[in-house]
Amino acid sequence: SYSYGKQRGIVDVDLTIDKGEVFGFLGPNGAGKTTTLRLLLDVIRPKQGTASIFGFDCQQNGVAARKHVGYLPGELALPGNMRGRSYLNMLDAMRGQADPDYRRQLCGRLDLDVSRRIREYSRGNKQKLGLVAAMMHKPDLLILDEPTSGLDPLVQQTVLELVRETRA
Repeated sequence: SYSYGKQRGIVDVDLTIDKGEVFGFLGPNGAGKTTTLRLLLDVIRPKQGTASIFGFDCQQNGVAARKHVGYLPGELALPGNMRGRSYLNMLDAMRGQADPDYRRQLCGRLDLDVSRRIREYSRGNKQKLGLVAAMMHKPDLLILDEPTSGLDPLVQQTVLELVRETRA
């Protein structure tokens, strides 16, 4: 569980997601969706209880757990002075799990120009960059917080296709 002072955060969440499952976490604003994701990624710590990913305790072995995860936060913060390509290269270097062909394929399908500076990107292109960053290393678990936010309907359909392909 986790609380924000007098306001409730999350209480008694018991959640298991099976391999190959696409799980939609739905609820109104303030219901605790993002808080739950942040607990799983060890961005915040639970007041009580535990969370695990692939048998790794998220608080005790968070680094090991996160090696298996691709994450797109709902509020994506990106370094504006970097070019899209440099940002993706930095993530590749940190993870050490790059698949350059798949990365190029993702950029092409999302029509993302990675040669431009991130500060020049529209909101939709920033979202595309976040999606590529989350997916390019073919993670075992993909956590997407509002993945189609800011995207036009055609690109939204491409994202849903990518999710189905990732599941398969």
